[in-house]
Amino acid sequence: MHPVQGRSAPRRGQIKSIIFIRDRNSRGQEVSAYIDYAHRLKTDEFEVYFNGKKKLLPKHTDLSFYNWDRNISTSNSSPNYQVIAENACGLLFKNKCDRKIINVDPKAYPGDNTTRTPVETDLYLQVVIYDHVLRRKI
Repeated sequence: MHPVQGRSAPRRGQIKSIIFIRDRNSRGQEVSAYIDYAHRLKTDEFEVYFNGKKKLLPKHTDLSFYNWDRNISTSNSSPNYQVIAENACGLLFKNKCDRKIINVDPKAYPGDNTTRTPVETDLYLQVVIYDHVLRRKI
């Protein structure tokens, strides 16, 4: 089963998840990204990921993308999250609905109404899901 399969709450708007994926691209380069799951659901066809025809891989258009081999990084805000990259605490994401901060540092508290869940999988080098429960009606 795909690490994000069965996660339907983002479609209802109650949870806005950020998925961290670290893996190798088609050129064998190590890449990672923080992906706004609800936004990707609207822009990508997830059936190919769930049925195993394609892997969900980091894109330059994700919240934060890094190519470890080429030392290339990009950051992009999404309809759900603002990227806060220049911060003493490291990379942060601010939810645009309830304005809560999500801290993706594995040694830090992830933030109010947010849980960090590492996912054991053989499909990727590393997967971590940050589930942010919205407290405000949207």
